[in-house]
Amino acid sequence: MLKSISGSYTGIRSYQQMLDVVANNIANVNTTAYKEKGVSFRELSYRALAERRLPVSGGPAAVSLGGKGTALCSTASLQEEGTPVYTGNQLDLAIEGEGFFRVIRPDGSYAYTRSGTFFLDAGGNIVLPGGGRLDITLNVEDAEETASFASLTVTPEGRVMLHKENGVHPEMSRDEILPGLAEIGSLNIYRFTNPQGLSSLGENLFVPSANSGPPRGGRAGEEGLGLIRQGYLESSNVDMIRQMTMLIRGQRALQASARTLTAADELWAITLQMQSG
Repeated sequence: MLKSISGSYTGIRSYQQMLDVVANNIANVNTTAYKEKGVSFRELSYRALAERRLPVSGGPAAVSLGGKGTALCSTASLQEEGTPVYTGNQLDLAIEGEGFFRVIRPDGSYAYTRSGTFFLDAGGNIVLPGGGRLDITLNVEDAEETASFASLTVTPEGRVMLHKENGVHPEMSRDEILPGLAEIGSLNIYRFTNPQGLSSLGENLFVPSANSGPPRGGRAGEEGLGLIRQGYLESSNVDMIRQMTMLIRGQRALQASARTLTAADELWAITLQMQSG
């Protein structure tokens, strides 16, 4: 009887965790570049059931096994691409296809994201709202000069172009100038062998793990990497129909586990009453 109670409890705990994941997905349905989390369950190991005083016919009886319940074994990010949404903001960037932006966190470590909600801070750095600085190569003398740019243009291949009001950057020769533009740097993006194996840090940031493999950088549009779209943001990839289905399944499974636990508890109480009587 105690085994029934223990098994039912594992179901309650696992499906409660599943509902927590679903609730978080639904809450982030409008979060830029949010990646929906999927859950996986695993069957717990088996144990032998007591067979004492049961009749045996013929040869040795096969050992009867009983399960210990279930457990939620993983919550992986589903790296499906969200729909690009036009914003018109010069520093809003989206990746159309495979790839991640690399940002430098305040502690100096690298993290990877598909959220391109960037802006210029007081020091002229291109940063995320959480403070992560975009890892971008700019051929300028100081960051304060970046803050004075009238606009930046990022081509689909990651070439960073400067548009000054006079159309000429002082560091560039006129032979290097496109009409009103000067190339001042480049923006690489990164890919992973198994992006679903990335470890989530929150705030749409990910770091590599043993399951994801190391990052491999390159120019956008080459070697399977996607293209960069300036003035766009990638929307969340949360599928509300799938989430509502998971919500109903999780709720029904949680209710069934709770009822099984209640029945086992009632039977255990009857057993104790019979023994005490």
